[in-house]
Amino acid sequence: MAWTIEYYEQADDTQPAEVFEDRLDREHPKLAGKLLEITAALRSAGHRLSGGYIEPCRSHSGLWEIRVIHSQWLGREFFGFDAERIVLLHGYVKRGGQEASKRDLDLAFAYWADYKQTRKISLAREEDNEPI
Repeated sequence: MAWTIEYYEQADDTQPAEVFEDRLDREHPKLAGKLLEITAALRSAGHRLSGGYIEPCRSHSGLWEIRVIHSQWLGREFFGFDAERIVLLHGYVKRGGQEASKRDLDLAFAYWADYKQTRKISLAREEDNEPI
């Protein structure tokens, strides 16, 4: 089964995950490359993707995360599954050893709740849909 990757879109048409990815491209290109590889694999395997690349956020029902590591940096991008759709929600970068950001996790969960009510999305950029 091929999954479709799409961006959650806020009422003002902002796509928080795309904003995160654009910043990642500029500030942490190696993390961005790893994220792109995992996203391509996720498109094929969905929730069956193994290797510890994705994990459910146990305290936030329906929310999942991709984790990528390079050097001392850890990137986290949150998403949810909706039928054959993977909806990218939000992400952030932190230094290894720092606590996970509860604020970012709660924000991603709020985006997921809003998405489930509105189903407002924007298709992922074309280059993000190309396999690596």
